[in-house]
Amino acid sequence: MPRLYALVLSGGAGTRLWPRSRLGRPKQFLDLVGPRTMLQDTVERVAELIPAERVFVVAPPEHRALIHEQLPALRADHLVIEPYPRGNAAAIGLAMAALHAFDPEAVVAVLPADHVVTKPQAFRQVLIAATVAAEADYLVTIGIEPTGPDTGFGYIEAGEPLPLETPVAVRAVRRFIEKPERAEAERMVAAGGHYWNAGIFVWRVSTVLDAYRAHLAQTAEAIDALSAAIGTERYDAVLAEVWERTERTTIDYGIAEKAENVAVVPADIGWQDVGSWARLAELVATSASSASGEHFAEDATGNYVWVPGKAVALIGVNDLIVVETEDALLVAAKERADDVKTIVDRLRREDRADLL
Repeated sequence: MPRLYALVLSGGAGTRLWPRSRLGRPKQFLDLVGPRTMLQDTVERVAELIPAERVFVVAPPEHRALIHEQLPALRADHLVIEPYPRGNAAAIGLAMAALHAFDPEAVVAVLPADHVVTKPQAFRQVLIAATVAAEADYLVTIGIEPTGPDTGFGYIEAGEPLPLETPVAVRAVRRFIEKPERAEAERMVAAGGHYWNAGIFVWRVSTVLDAYRAHLAQTAEAIDALSAAIGTERYDAVLAEVWERTERTTIDYGIAEKAENVAVVPADIGWQDVGSWARLAELVATSASSASGEHFAEDATGNYVWVPGKAVALIGVNDLIVVETEDALLVAAKERADDVKTIVDRLRREDRADLL
């Protein structure tokens, strides 16, 4: 697939994985599930299809050095800097301007940097199928086969199969569903044909730029202005001028839910969005309790422990999250893992930059 590129989205803060995930080094730069960081894993899993010279990354300015440190093969002009957050529709549009300037015929896989995929070969087959559909001018999203009625994800309802020759079936998208109530999630999973929305997209650059013009006109104007300035001394000034004019929204709300030429590739790829300690615990657990180092448990099950360099003993406690860093210790009930974000919010209110 000579025209397939990767755009890695590396803008997440990962606040629910505090205290390991910090402003200066959020979760995509951490080795949470193996020897490589999540950013490195994202690039590695597509390396068979997409060589390093066709990888782009979009990220905030404060992570420029980290990205080049972790992806030394990344070309300097393939790191696209978003000045400050405006929603991922603006960030993706900014990167589309760079990609269009580099190769107007490019097909691009848009990949969040903080996902886990445990079946990389199946994922590559899904990408091949999505690329075929993108070449046919569809905006393609990847739909994850649900393992249960999870209410933490949005859903995609698939329609009829598309008449394309692909290694994995591609289907029209009937509709997107916001994060549902439990009963609705159970109904969709039981009915079949509904998939988790992973936020992974594949499209031809020219096709998605047409969609920006149709649905996000102000962002499209910014993209056009930036495209004209790429490679000139005017670029930074133009970016500073037009960035605030972009619509503050997501690619799902701004384009995918409005466009008519949207397709989905149902995928069983061992996908996980590591958004909290509880989700990470599910992913890495190899026994009733898991720890990063020496670990002793008596009548203690379902605990996740990350305390490097220390022996940890647990007695009579179940389903805890215990995470220690050099300057912080987190102890939380696994069922309250999402509430770690409230601690981060409190640290912000109290101006505790030393712990953020």
